[in-house]
Amino acid sequence: MRIRDAFCFLIVLIALASLPSVISADESGSDEATVTMVIGTVRVYDAGSKTGTLLKKGDLLRKDQEIQVSDSSRLEIRFPDGTVMRLAERSHLKMNTIAFDQKTSNKNVKVYLGVGKVWAKVKKLVTPDSSVEVGMSNAVAGVRGTVYRVNVEEDKSVLVRVYDGEVYVANPPGDAAKAAEGSLRPHEVPGPHEVPPPYHEVSMAQWTEIVKAMQQISISPEGIPSKPEDFDLKADSDDWVKWNQARDRETTF
Repeated sequence: MRIRDAFCFLIVLIALASLPSVISADESGSDEATVTMVIGTVRVYDAGSKTGTLLKKGDLLRKDQEIQVSDSSRLEIRFPDGTVMRLAERSHLKMNTIAFDQKTSNKNVKVYLGVGKVWAKVKKLVTPDSSVEVGMSNAVAGVRGTVYRVNVEEDKSVLVRVYDGEVYVANPPGDAAKAAEGSLRPHEVPGPHEVPPPYHEVSMAQWTEIVKAMQQISISPEGIPSKPEDFDLKADSDDWVKWNQARDRETTF
């Protein structure tokens, strides 16, 4: 009896000794985002898959998955650090990178918006290596803690509006954007429409613009940026903006 008791006690000690390492591994980081709201019909596609799966609240999103939001639909996702992104109808987004280390608070979030609208409320970055970026075919928008939105039209023109904080907007380096765009699966379009020809010569020079709170910047399909300028919040306040601002007030970090 004593030998058996001693053996059981030893097993318990071994289990307790291993418990901290298991907890540490689970809490060290995360590479998944969580679906916190679905309105209408939203599908997610795994890399290489032609069959999408309907998303529902509580589902997890991972690197290389692609999201397609249907008509009259919206999606809200929350990243491991608390950063929130929302997609409007007819939006097509790819999750390029999701990484968060709870020990250091270092995070790296990169998504690619092929078409549509994304609204982002980003928790402040606390490490120099952290980054949160929304990539497009002709630009990339990155932040260090702010509220902003990005619109990408079918002709690839872009509008970035900043509501709080600052956003840097730059043309993507090398062929990074083309590679990301090429990986996106075909998506539904509103119907036949005329696409303006490229009247302007595409500039190959690198550029970066800092867009401050209550400013906007436009980027042509050819990748030519406007200068940051103020915008009228009242004129901007449509249903999409009002809905996101109401959701932001309910979002806590």
